[in-house]
Amino acid sequence: MSYLGKIGTVPIFLFLLCTAAWAQPVVNVYSSMAEKDVRQLVAAFERRHGVKVNLWRSGKNRVLQRVISEARAGKFDVDVVHNPSPEMEALHQEKLLRRMNSPRLAELIPQAVPAHQEWAGPRVYIFVQAYNTKVVATAELPKSYRDLLEPRWKGRVAIEGKEQEWFYTLVQAMGEAEGLQFFRELAANGLQVRMGNALLTNLVVAGDVPFALTLYSYLPEQQRRAGAPIGWLALAPTIAATDAVGVAAHAPHPREAALFYDFMLGEGQQLMAQMGHIISDRRTAAQLARYQLKFIDPAAVIRDYDRWTKIFEDTIHGRP
Repeated sequence: MSYLGKIGTVPIFLFLLCTAAWAQPVVNVYSSMAEKDVRQLVAAFERRHGVKVNLWRSGKNRVLQRVISEARAGKFDVDVVHNPSPEMEALHQEKLLRRMNSPRLAELIPQAVPAHQEWAGPRVYIFVQAYNTKVVATAELPKSYRDLLEPRWKGRVAIEGKEQEWFYTLVQAMGEAEGLQFFRELAANGLQVRMGNALLTNLVVAGDVPFALTLYSYLPEQQRRAGAPIGWLALAPTIAATDAVGVAAHAPHPREAALFYDFMLGEGQQLMAQMGHIISDRRTAAQLARYQLKFIDPAAVIRDYDRWTKIFEDTIHGRP
């Protein structure tokens, strides 16, 4: 019996269903966004466009390393990368992203669109300080970074262990010599180091960490809205950055990749706003202006990345 003859023994609706499944377009996305939030975005995109998203989610460094290592091995599986802007700038330097000319770019704040247009930032990260409201009294909250050097903060402050971009930008804003001295004194005052923004947020909520020095503002804000005992403030200078989405230079599904890219800068951006994220739409400029933000310069960070990573680790982690 021929292959076509065998089909006749299968109910036609099952055959059509299987054929449609085989034909469904896909897009492969690597992202470091918080799991629960990126899953919502993926589900919304799939409903809107009928494209199956194969999502791989990990930390920002692992996302960067995977894209580079796969490319060097001649393996080009990824279509879209979603990661903080310094890590995406590193992919630009490696020539692993393609220039996009989406009309959505004109709708974003200038800091979200580099001149090369190989990535664009749908969100703004404002680095804030969070505290447990049951453990830290409002009256004792610091008014400046230097207040954290007081003896009453000894052992009560924690930093996320991979924030060298924030560290670099704040040190430069303070003046390099003064900034490095501040962090040496802060480390000597019993600074805790924790890995992962979500973990650090949860530790503040639990009261295990009274005060967190570096958190993306949306994380404590989401917890606060849910009724958790957490508050946050933004010490000056307040450091900010954008995340970034980009299409891989050798994307195996370029049409679907472009669809996902535009979704992240359009409908997806509005969904992120509903989740409590600060988006980079130009209409948010007035909201951002009240913080007098100092934005991380991804290109400057990447130019001296290894040196500043070592300085950060030597200072914060206490490595010799």
